[in-house]
Amino acid sequence: MDRQDIERKLGTGVLLSNRNKKSPSSPDWRGELKVSEHYAPGDTIKLAAWTKDTKGGALISIKEDTWVPPESTGPGNVNPFPSKRKDDGDIPFN
Repeated sequence: MDRQDIERKLGTGVLLSNRNKKSPSSPDWRGELKVSEHYAPGDTIKLAAWTKDTKGGALISIKEDTWVPPESTGPGNVNPFPSKRKDDGDIPFN
């Protein structure tokens, strides 16, 4: 499989088996990742990967794993289970 045959979307990439290894220390896989954000030196990019068998041989499909769970409080966050009770301001205990 040629690198030109692979559609690259933002945040995705592919590693292909390195068929042109020059020495035992050459990488087993080579490829590209089309980043979706601007990164600074020292930033960590989390990746997710899947192995796939294709007509052209095995490959590893990679993707930026940038999902972050929403914070539990803050503007824009809505409780999916709002309380149905009305607060009348009285303290129910002393």
